[in-house]
Amino acid sequence: MSDYVQLFTGICALSLLFATASMILVASNRTVDHNARAVFLFCIATVAVITVFDWFDYVVCPTIPQLRGFHVGTMAFTFALAPVLPVAIAHTIFPERYVKWVVVILVLQALLEVATVFGGFVFWVDESNVYHRGPLYAAYMAVYSISALYLSYESIKAGRTYQSVNNLSIASILLFLALGVGVQVINPTIRTTWPTVVLVITLYFVFYSEMVLRTDALTRLLNRRSYDDFLDRNHAPCAVVLIDVDNFKHVNDTYGHRYGDVCLQTIARLIRRVFGGAALCFRTGGDEFTVMVTKHRDQTEEYVERLHELVDKACSADPRLPTVSAGIARSGADGVDLRAALLQADANMYETKRARKARANTS
Repeated sequence: MSDYVQLFTGICALSLLFATASMILVASNRTVDHNARAVFLFCIATVAVITVFDWFDYVVCPTIPQLRGFHVGTMAFTFALAPVLPVAIAHTIFPERYVKWVVVILVLQALLEVATVFGGFVFWVDESNVYHRGPLYAAYMAVYSISALYLSYESIKAGRTYQSVNNLSIASILLFLALGVGVQVINPTIRTTWPTVVLVITLYFVFYSEMVLRTDALTRLLNRRSYDDFLDRNHAPCAVVLIDVDNFKHVNDTYGHRYGDVCLQTIARLIRRVFGGAALCFRTGGDEFTVMVTKHRDQTEEYVERLHELVDKACSADPRLPTVSAGIARSGADGVDLRAALLQADANMYETKRARKARANTS
């Protein structure tokens, strides 16, 4: 056995051990729901199987020409499933979106691999059982690149929606994926693709777990843990907006808790829509929300006014939907620290609530 084969065998063995440890990590995680864990387990297990096939095809098959059919079959399996993995992870991270054209591309890619078994389009295996790239290998790489770009795009979308994904970290992971795969594309004798992929899937699971841990499951805003962390770490000036749902107990008592959840989801969606990239939006209590405006702080009053307009519009469409009251304060102004600003915003919010009730009683 040559030194390179020994090295490759060692790398494959380490990759399989890492894949096993990763599957144990995923299976034992209780932060992530069952369906998401199942997708990550499927992806890691698929890479583990492909790693075994890769070793067998590279080390054993060239020495046994009679295994040519097996070699062709395992290569077709690898080429057909490889672009599926980034798309599966992307859909797990951001399940609200479902893009049909991506699925169509993957299906066409799989059909091309089936045709390749008979026509040698993407790859072919000679009579000595040695693998070669075919004339349409570039088409396979194009599909794989599209799936990786789709994962990148959905990761950025998830970051904007859930406010808890570090885009720089995601970019670093994707750059690592591109370099790991690119090395083998340039020099096929350097087998770096599948060790890289299993590492990337595991890193994505860690980031997804962190995102879930910091996000409120009902509203998809940042949760109380994220809020407490922000209070401990933030010292920069910001505008604080405390938002409370009016008469929410009446909504729950009259229409039921399920409709109450719908109300909270609707209001949270409007909060995220208004404040967008200018603030961090938290659900800090049952029907209480806190927004930390870190950008364009001078426009905070305009944001709050816009929120009231959107809530009033939603109430016109569904009269059962409650209104909201908001209070504003600023930290860093006149020496006011963040916790003092929170108390002031809370007092302002209740003053707004009392004023709204007084106007409603006199009208």
